[in-house]
Amino acid sequence: MNMAHLMIQMNALEGAEGCDICGGRTSPGPGPRLARADTRAAVCRECGKRHAPSLVALLDLARVAERVGHVGRHTLVPPLTVMMDLVQAAEDYAHEMPGPARRVA
Repeated sequence: MNMAHLMIQMNALEGAEGCDICGGRTSPGPGPRLARADTRAAVCRECGKRHAPSLVALLDLARVAERVGHVGRHTLVPPLTVMMDLVQAAEDYAHEMPGPARRVA
């Protein structure tokens, strides 16, 4: 399997592009998404997990944090379920970090 170099493409516009690696569906809607570093072509979540799992975990963390921010605007304290989603996304990201950068408490 040829290892693709991926990046997070910011402010990506929504489109009906297929994954540049497998042809599958990419994440719909505007916002950050995975893309090939060399061509900037969209990449699906499944291929992202195979080639750059830490980037997928970082995108998940960003999406959950954005959702918590939206909920938090309307309440004094976000619901516990939303906060637990944020904790889970942060733990998933920490787990995917490469060796020396990851700290275990």
